[in-house]
Amino acid sequence: MVSLIWRIELLTYRNTQKEIEAANIDTAVIPLGSVEQHSSHLPIGTDAMFAEAFSEKLAERFDALLLPVLPISTCYEHKGKKGSVWMRPSTFYTMLQDIIGSLHSQGFKKVILILGHGGIFAAFPAVRELNATKNDLQIIIYAPDVDDDVKQIMDTKKNEVHAGESETSLMLYLFEELVNKEEMMKNDFVPDVPQNFLNYTPVHKLSPTGVWGEPSLATKEKGEKIFNMMLDKAEAYINNALKYAVKEEW
Repeated sequence: MVSLIWRIELLTYRNTQKEIEAANIDTAVIPLGSVEQHSSHLPIGTDAMFAEAFSEKLAERFDALLLPVLPISTCYEHKGKKGSVWMRPSTFYTMLQDIIGSLHSQGFKKVILILGHGGIFAAFPAVRELNATKNDLQIIIYAPDVDDDVKQIMDTKKNEVHAGESETSLMLYLFEELVNKEEMMKNDFVPDVPQNFLNYTPVHKLSPTGVWGEPSLATKEKGEKIFNMMLDKAEAYINNALKYAVKEEW
């Protein structure tokens, strides 16, 4: 009985083709993650796990098919640390276009991409090209971010980029059992350079802990507030973007 209720509420790759066909939905949500070092207190799959959990809630709000998370993307900024896995931006670009193209050929009219990793820059030109050249297709891309509203929940006053207070708080809320709380208390580090220095050198050359932030300030309660705020902002952004996204070739 629980399984049947779950299937009605959310369609995923666990459903059959017949069930998906019968649902007559035209929207798909694709979580995009990354497998990369998150210091000694968070798992290397942090970005992928967050993207999947976030996309699941978002897919429920948009009555969409939730596709499996694409866990590996482009994370050159973490080269040099074992366990960080990446592909070339050109490979990711082509892969993403192929996946969206296959959905479009089946009658999906709207595709929502959720970025769990801030460094997937190749996704944006891929989306722009598809929106510009495909008829009857709207692709929206959204990256949950630490904006001014989210910062009001946090205690850090320093620049937050990677594995810091917000990301650790989110993981405490979503996957508390996977967070090493002892390690998170000693991994604080904020490089004395701007974030765009990651165009020149990997994270571990700038931070001895692999962190860019203050994870020691993280709490599960903050994570819940941040998650729900990001979810509401994502829904509002996507609804607004769909109003402007044209449905024909540019």
